[in-house]
Amino acid sequence: MLYDLYDDFFRLNREFEKMMHGTKSRKTFPEVNIYESKDKYMVLAKIPGVDKKDIQISIRDNSLKLAGEVKNKSNEKTYYLAERVSGKYERNFMFDENIDTEKISAELKNGVLTINLPKSEDAKPKIITIA
Repeated sequence: MLYDLYDDFFRLNREFEKMMHGTKSRKTFPEVNIYESKDKYMVLAKIPGVDKKDIQISIRDNSLKLAGEVKNKSNEKTYYLAERVSGKYERNFMFDENIDTEKISAELKNGVLTINLPKSEDAKPKIITIA
């Protein structure tokens, strides 16, 4: 489970963005969904058009860092409309339970980055049998 403090911080940040830039505040990039099961966390990030060599994933003290760059491939063009995001990005996510860093895996397929973060054995629930 993610810390509620981070949820409050991001909610406050969104409200600040609305106040400073109106309701058309810029979107957070990349958009992320995080799922939790008893054995792992799974992070799904929507990153269309980004090459895997431009993505960095690291974990330290149960904090996942997702960083990279969306490159603007058409600097010399004059845009009629430009809605696609370009530039550097960084997202950080804190998890309550210990992650088994040796078993983390990541895959980029069809513009969706999937990161599997298995919980360490000491973080998994244990059933105690009464003698």
